[in-house]
Amino acid sequence: MPSLHGEPPSSRRRFLAGLAVPDELAPLDAAAERWAPHIVLDALHLPVPQRRELRQLIHALPQEERISVFTPKRLAPLAHPGGWVIRMLQYRNLGWTGMGKLLAVVTPTYLSASTYSAIGFGRQELTPRMVTDFAALLGIDARELAALTSVYLREMPPPPTPEAVEAAALLWEARRLSVGQARHIAELARSMRGDSREYFTNSPGP
Repeated sequence: MPSLHGEPPSSRRRFLAGLAVPDELAPLDAAAERWAPHIVLDALHLPVPQRRELRQLIHALPQEERISVFTPKRLAPLAHPGGWVIRMLQYRNLGWTGMGKLLAVVTPTYLSASTYSAIGFGRQELTPRMVTDFAALLGIDARELAALTSVYLREMPPPPTPEAVEAAALLWEARRLSVGQARHIAELARSMRGDSREYFTNSPGP
């Protein structure tokens, strides 16, 4: 089951084994976490041609030098699947609040930041709905994530929405940005939206 966007299957196995993930697959700058969700949220509320334009601009930005090793927040022991999933989201430069905002827009899952923390620390179990929606934002097949986390899916999961596919791609592309670059792109995405300040939950697109 191939990845739609994101780290290759070999790197997902490294997550599960608790091994170090190569630097090129980690966010360049942890400080860019502040801007990553805003880039995606505003991009998803743009017409499709402008989304593509923004993504192409991100891709065209020069790769800046890494000045520190990315260290994800400490989570539950690696035997707990919730910790695996949240750690993969951390490697998209998402914090608890960013996870909540993005999943609320691109999937039916609407949870508080504290709930994502509880999942990461093993205080709340993953549900089939969570696994399906996390997979959409991670850009991987829901059946693959269900197998990795030992969560039984009672029925065939629907394909991710175009917005979820776009969000996964944007997140993965934006992880290579420095905080300065991320802020620039976030401000550009906001200006492209104009005066609108609303985010639509479970968005079907503009």
